[in-house]
Amino acid sequence: MEPQPDGPAPLATLLTQLGMKPEQLAARINELRARRGLPPLHLKSAYPWLRPVPVRPDKANQADALAVLSFRAGRRVTAQELDWDGPRRRRHSPVRPCLDTPGDAVLPDLLYEISKGDPDSMDRRTLLSGAAVTAPGLALLMSGGALGAAQSGDRLSLRLVTSIENGVQELRALDDTEGSSSNLDWAHGLWQSVARVVLNARYRNAEADRLHTAFIEVCEQYGWMLFDADRHAQAQRVYQTGLRLAREVAPAGPARFAAHNLLASAAYQASWLGQHQEAKTLLDVASHGDLPPRVRAVIADREIFAAGRRGDSDALSSARDRGHELLQDAGPDGPWWSQWLTPHALDAATGRAWLAASKPEEATPYLKQRLAVTGPAYPRDYMLAALDLADTYRVSGDIGACTALALQAAHLTGVESARAQSRLREVAAALHPYKDRPGVRDLMHVM
Repeated sequence: MEPQPDGPAPLATLLTQLGMKPEQLAARINELRARRGLPPLHLKSAYPWLRPVPVRPDKANQADALAVLSFRAGRRVTAQELDWDGPRRRRHSPVRPCLDTPGDAVLPDLLYEISKGDPDSMDRRTLLSGAAVTAPGLALLMSGGALGAAQSGDRLSLRLVTSIENGVQELRALDDTEGSSSNLDWAHGLWQSVARVVLNARYRNAEADRLHTAFIEVCEQYGWMLFDADRHAQAQRVYQTGLRLAREVAPAGPARFAAHNLLASAAYQASWLGQHQEAKTLLDVASHGDLPPRVRAVIADREIFAAGRRGDSDALSSARDRGHELLQDAGPDGPWWSQWLTPHALDAATGRAWLAASKPEEATPYLKQRLAVTGPAYPRDYMLAALDLADTYRVSGDIGACTALALQAAHLTGVESARAQSRLREVAAALHPYKDRPGVRDLMHVM
């Protein structure tokens, strides 16, 4: 069993001695890259190199980093000194399960653990915070390797790839119409099955790209469903498994766009949990690079919500305007998972964000429109829309209108979303001071 490292990574110690910040190291590396006509690294690219089990830079970035550090130190800094030499560590007998820290796991070991696990084992995870949340996203800023297909096993057929893709899209449609809780077992099974195919099948490059895209997409969808079910620690782990694969394969095209969407969803969850700095970092990484307008618009939608949760009115308005401009540029083109985003959806996010920022006067017109355009085919969304508008009325002092909408939401059938039910309890609890009013008494009775 390989012992876990104690203390900071050697690079972290050296940067402290040199009085350098990770962003300064990345900036100096970018000066060298610019001379070779290469695009710049993100300024947070060095952070994954500082972890106790560091993500090693690729050869080109490693050479640049060593040159910068040697110049700053006035001596030769070597890869061996920074523990960047020799074979990468592989945990043949992990100290802890891979799903405890998916961002640090050896990918084949992680996929194997996913494929052999059971849903109950996911319930024992604890909530991640701080660098544990952001490190897998920051690691995407560096070039990845290439996950090799299995050397043995059946050849992956294009028909099976298509079936996997269809399965992910059907899961999304089912979740949109029926909520999440009752469908989690099937989502878990699909997540496991795709992980097993990635690990065990033999495939060519074109098949690999589609398979890897599907795995990242199912991680985003299953993670969102766990988030909606208030199973936040499990959602974080599922999101991070998708990011771990993306880091390994350095995705391009549809797979890269899916990874940015996954980052944006992970940021949404972080905002919901009050992890505002983590959310901001994840959205910063999600926005990095050349992306189609519709993908950028999806990220802007998440930025609207995050800005509202942290009370940043200027950023909220800016993200809303940017999202509408991007949608106008995008037209109907974009990945299948981005087609839900419409101008109405952006305005609905704006209303929720203004409510989160305690600005009910700004929120009310957006939330009224959101409720008006939300159809009965999506009962979870309708329930959340009614409750958000109800809460806006409560904050504004219109207790009667708040109670009427809350009662309407409470009597909706077929909504199994833990997130929606929790929101109903929040609104009802806020109405407790008015419990002697007839409508409020009725709401307390049905709770």
